[in-house]
Amino acid sequence: MALQRVFLIFLLMVVASTEVFSCTCIGSYQAETMRGVAEWYTKQPGVASIFEGKVIKQELHKGSVGAPASAMSMTDSGQFRQVEFAITRVFRGNKHDQVSVLTGFGGGDCGYNFQTGQTYLVYASTGPAGAWFTSICSGTNAIEDAGTALRFLAGEKPVDEDLMSPQEYTKHYTEKILPKRTGSVCGQVLKPDGTPLAGAGVELWELRNDDLSPRSAEDPNTSTDDGRFCIEYIEPGHYLLTAENSDFDHDARYMAFYPGAGSREHAIQLDVNPGIRLPDVEFTTFYEPLYTIRIRVVAPDGTRLSYGNGCGVQVDSVYRDPLSYHISHTLEEDGSYTFGYIPAGKYVISTYLQPNFEGGEARPFPEASKWKQTRKEVVVGGNTEVVIQMEPAKPK
Repeated sequence: MALQRVFLIFLLMVVASTEVFSCTCIGSYQAETMRGVAEWYTKQPGVASIFEGKVIKQELHKGSVGAPASAMSMTDSGQFRQVEFAITRVFRGNKHDQVSVLTGFGGGDCGYNFQTGQTYLVYASTGPAGAWFTSICSGTNAIEDAGTALRFLAGEKPVDEDLMSPQEYTKHYTEKILPKRTGSVCGQVLKPDGTPLAGAGVELWELRNDDLSPRSAEDPNTSTDDGRFCIEYIEPGHYLLTAENSDFDHDARYMAFYPGAGSREHAIQLDVNPGIRLPDVEFTTFYEPLYTIRIRVVAPDGTRLSYGNGCGVQVDSVYRDPLSYHISHTLEEDGSYTFGYIPAGKYVISTYLQPNFEGGEARPFPEASKWKQTRKEVVVGGNTEVVIQMEPAKPK
């Protein structure tokens, strides 16, 4: 959300995605004014290029571009973006008509969630193989939220908002600016018997026509005792509205897509427009069982793969929305791992080999070069066991 981007420019913050990934950035929390925030990001070591540009194309690639220098921690998503910009103005570095910048997928890997067709102020450093690299820790921001930084970089005199403290500016932005740029949706969520569903997580998930990370928004307080919720500061776009509350004692959950559908196919999209609060909505949830899935990984030659050689498994629903299941974990010593609380449905299970992080340096395990990533589709309709046989990598 736009409010999160404002917080990013002056706080030490943790950004969490719906997949429990997290990225922790070192921010300009000691700056006394927004002008000071802009100066702090400009003086960060490694920032070799600062430009204003419009995103004309984005591509998704497998792999990792690593952690930003200003990140205290991150979780690798195994994917990254290559973002093409049409340059309109350069403040530092060489002038080009177009430039390609790498960033993470979005969420816990510190990747910036660029929107194609929109314009940004980009702070870039040198990344893998000399490519340009940016992140949510860099100061990169949407152009409409980068006024203070643009004036500082252009050598212009500060305006009143540039001299506000970060706390004052946040209040000003939240009360005066954000409501005009974003929308909101409120309503009530119910149990199958029509009584209020208290404590449900209610979330909007952006509908996209590509594989890039969708935007989401949620009520940070969950639904109240009477099932009421209100999601504010939503970026304009097309969304699915969902509700979920797990009943861990009975391995089940309450869930629904608006307007009361048990599957994504029957959901109705909500269109969010700037400055508009949609009429209150009401929808009823379903109660469905949750299952376990035990995954074993074997090698044709009998090699035991486990956390000891960096092997793990990832479980992904074929959907990417708040009610779908996406999780990963390294294997136990016996070459297996059991995931719990999985809804019925179709999943893709894939193996991965993460680096050895002992000693503070990421190094590949010796066995990593022997195997290639293996994928298997499964349908879960009860407690499930899956065996995956690793496939040898092709000789280079």
